[in-house]
Amino acid sequence: MTILGLIFGLFAFGLVGNYEIVSNSMSPTLQKGDRVLVDQRERGDHVEVGDIIAFADVERSGELLTKRVAARQGQSVAVVRNYLVIDGRPWAPPGQAPAPLPRDVGLHALKLSQDQLYVLGDNRGLSEDSLYFGPVPSNNVRGRLLFKYWPLGRIGWIR
Repeated sequence: MTILGLIFGLFAFGLVGNYEIVSNSMSPTLQKGDRVLVDQRERGDHVEVGDIIAFADVERSGELLTKRVAARQGQSVAVVRNYLVIDGRPWAPPGQAPAPLPRDVGLHALKLSQDQLYVLGDNRGLSEDSLYFGPVPSNNVRGRLLFKYWPLGRIGWIR
């Protein structure tokens, strides 16, 4: 009963949120319909490169998106020979090798300001992300994804 009370308290005080993944832009890490728990204490100033976050869409107010943080405040972002480069190094999601971008991107080198994050989907060919809409204001971040609990066959920690 104590564990159930703790879980209820985390939700009641808004420390943990429950979200459904709405697209396959983070596949294979997350798939449309997956249900996840989000640490809502982890806002934009506290997330790290590699974290998967939930944030308010910069184009469609109210819609929550999930993407991986590729760069954060103070880092430089560029496209060099069709590869995304962060601080001079080719970027790739954890466990993947750097790969050419699936579409031509007209990104000129930029340095992220103190209140910006650069986010990307793991599914490079199917993700509308910072390559499409630019940096995300850190105050749009609702939390860091922690745990996938549904469907049961895909249960586990999110990395």
